Amino acid sequence: MHHTETIALAGYSPGTIRHLAVHRLGTPDARPKVYIQAGIHADELPANLVASRLLRELVAADAAGRIAGEIVVVPLANPIGTANVQAQRLMGRSFGASGQNFNRGFNDVSQAVVARLENGEAIEDAIRASLDEITPRDEATALQLQLQKLACGADIVLDLHTDSEAELHLYLDPDHWPGAADLAGLLGVPVVMFARHSGDNPFEETCTAPYLAARAAGHDAPLPFATVVELRGERDTQAENTQRDAMALFQFLCARGAIAGEVADIPAFDGIAADFSATDVLRSPAAGIVVFKQSLGSMVSPGDVIAEIIDPLCGHDQPPATVTTRTNGRFFAHSSERIAWPGSVIGKVHGSEPIRDGVSGVLYD
Repeated sequence: MHHTETIALAGYSPGTIRHLAVHRLGTPDARPKVYIQAGIHADELPANLVASRLLRELVAADAAGRIAGEIVVVPLANPIGTANVQAQRLMGRSFGASGQNFNRGFNDVSQAVVARLENGEAIEDAIRASLDEITPRDEATALQLQLQKLACGADIVLDLHTDSEAELHLYLDPDHWPGAADLAGLLGVPVVMFARHSGDNPFEETCTAPYLAARAAGHDAPLPFATVVELRGERDTQAENTQRDAMALFQFLCARGAIAGEVADIPAFDGIAADFSATDVLRSPAAGIVVFKQSLGSMVSPGDVIAEIIDPLCGHDQPPATVTTRTNGRFFAHSSERIAWPGSVIGKVHGSEPIRDGVSGVLYD
């Protein structure tokens, strides 16, 4: 049955301490285990709203005895970031003391886990033991370690985020496609990106990394379904979006057997699903004010002008710098900032063919 656990985090300065509120539903340690967290980037507030709305449905399902296994929900995963306010502006993406991105630098315990597997330990026990050996260096890394421990052993991990300004989209391991078409269809996402080893250890990739390493070493290790759900943009707090997204996630959990009950018809996915290397990361060639020439959701082709960068000091007799795309795809995300600097990222177009090496450079997630 539903109960709430309060976990104290290590304080960063004398007289300060923060807590995580963890909601546990269903039967402890039962399968399937689902872990849901929202807002590791604390300025991505729609994620927290959706998690809170979803939790209401999960509590009702738990009271009705419908939860088949265990569901763990952390609706506000970053109490450190929510307190990082400067001049009435929430600066929740990075830890103020070090500048570290809250969704980078999670602990990759893959090698320690593989060594334990060679000694006969079960993989979940090996992950827990390896995490228990880590000593965090500050408040932010203590938070990250705690979140990893909470997610340990989960069969399904939903990491709820938003982009800057965007359409709904997903990041997930390529092994989970096309199986994840149920989630994509229920949410109505037009873009799915495959990412593995994208760099700097984001949360969802460190949930799957030990299993991938174990498989590479010849061990039987079923890969957990871990995905980043990007719930549009950071200002999209409309009640209708919150309700719709929460119910879509609830239906997904029903479809995956985590909640007993009738499953709604799952719409077919009709968007673009491809490796993140097929995403054109758009960068400004100059400093100036950004004027977008394409709307989010536009289908674009190589050479299409996505934005103009206007230097107000140059007058109207000089043409603006332009940002064009290199691919056929969907313009699905852009920065909420309307000023750019040389090299700054202003948006993303997702296509179906790789156009760059590697997958590093995940933006706004």
